[in-house]
Amino acid sequence: MLRKEFFRGLRYPYLLNSSPNKRHDGLNIARAAYGIDPNILKVELNHKSNPVFKLESLSRMQGFDTSTSHTAFTDASNTARILSLIKKKQPENWDSFFKTSSKLETETIIKSQNLLTLSEFFYGRVHNYLVIPLHKNHCIHPIYQWSLAIDVKSDIEALTNMSITELKAQMKAVPKFLRTIRSNKAPILLDPKFAKQQKPYSQMTSEEIEKKIKLVKENEKLSQNILFAVKEIAEDKMQSESQEDIHPEESIYNKFTSNKDTTLFPAFHEASWKDKLRLIPKFEDTRLHWFAQKLIYQEAPEVLPEDMYKSIKRKIAKRILSQTNEKWITIGQLYSEIDTLRDKFDNENDKEKLKQLDEHDQFAKSIEKKYKNA
Repeated sequence: MLRKEFFRGLRYPYLLNSSPNKRHDGLNIARAAYGIDPNILKVELNHKSNPVFKLESLSRMQGFDTSTSHTAFTDASNTARILSLIKKKQPENWDSFFKTSSKLETETIIKSQNLLTLSEFFYGRVHNYLVIPLHKNHCIHPIYQWSLAIDVKSDIEALTNMSITELKAQMKAVPKFLRTIRSNKAPILLDPKFAKQQKPYSQMTSEEIEKKIKLVKENEKLSQNILFAVKEIAEDKMQSESQEDIHPEESIYNKFTSNKDTTLFPAFHEASWKDKLRLIPKFEDTRLHWFAQKLIYQEAPEVLPEDMYKSIKRKIAKRILSQTNEKWITIGQLYSEIDTLRDKFDNENDKEKLKQLDEHDQFAKSIEKKYKNA
C-alpha cells in the first residue's frame, strides 16, 4: 500500500527497504515461529482447525488489551508485544528471522548456502520445505528476479536428465519441485534442521540429502536449464495476458522509474503549483506525467490549462462511472452496496448506521454530479 501511494505521489516507492533501510513482515515471523514450535503462541482455530493469525485474535489470545484494536497505536503496540514474546521464547531464531530484511542479504544467503528451511504459509497452515538453492551463478529468475531452489523431496537425478521442454512440463506437476523465494518480500529462511524434523525429510538419510546437494551444486547445466525454462514460461504468460493497456497506477511492478526521474521528485514537491506544472515535461516516464497532473488537479486545479483540466476530468469520469465490473469501486457499485447495507441496518433498526449511509449516499451523488457531464 505504501509503495503504491509513494508511486502515485511522485515519491520513491522503495524508500522503506532501500539501503540502508530495511523492513520485515511481523506476520511472516509469527507464522514461522509457530511453525517451528506451536507452543510459542496461543492461537484460535478456525472451522477448518487451522490456526488464526489475525492480529486482533493473536493479541487477545496472548491476554493483551484488544478493546481498541484496529487503531494505529493499539495495533502497533500489540504487534511489538507479540514479536517481543517470540524473541523471548525463540532467541536462537530471532536473528535468523531478520537476515532476509533486504533483497541483497536474502540473495547473499541463497548463493552461499547448500541447504535451507524455507517456511511458507498457505491453505491456512505453515509449511517448512527443505530446499537446495540453484547453482550460485544461476539461481535468480531472469525476469521476475526471484531466487529459486529445488525441494529436496524431488527426484533431482531425474531432473538432471530432462530437456527444457520436459522441465517446463514438470513445473506444472504436483508436488512442485521448484520453490520460489521472493527475495524482496522478507521470506523466512532458517536452519535446515527445522525442515529435517518433519516428513518426508525426516525419513531421508544424510547421505541421500548430500547426494542431492551435489547433483544441484556440481551440475551448473541443470540450473541453467531451469532458468531457461522459467524464462520461457514467463514470456509465454506475458504474451497470453490481456493486451489491454493497464492503468499507470497498476504498473508499479511492470517498469521501474529511471534514476533521472527519481532525482526530480524532491524538486517537484518543493516547487510551487505553477512550477510543478512546468516540471512535468522533464519526466521521461509518461506515467509520471499523469500522476503529476492528477496531483495538481486535486490540489490546485486553477493552475491547469483548460484542455488539460477537461482531459483529466474525462479520464476520471470514465473510470468511476464505468458500468462494467472493474478492479475499483465504481459509483454504481457504491450505490448498490449502500442499498444492501441500508436494508440490513433498517431491519436491525440501527439509526446511527443508517445516518452514516445517508451521508455516503449524498457523497456518491455529489461525485456523480461532478463527473457525469465531463
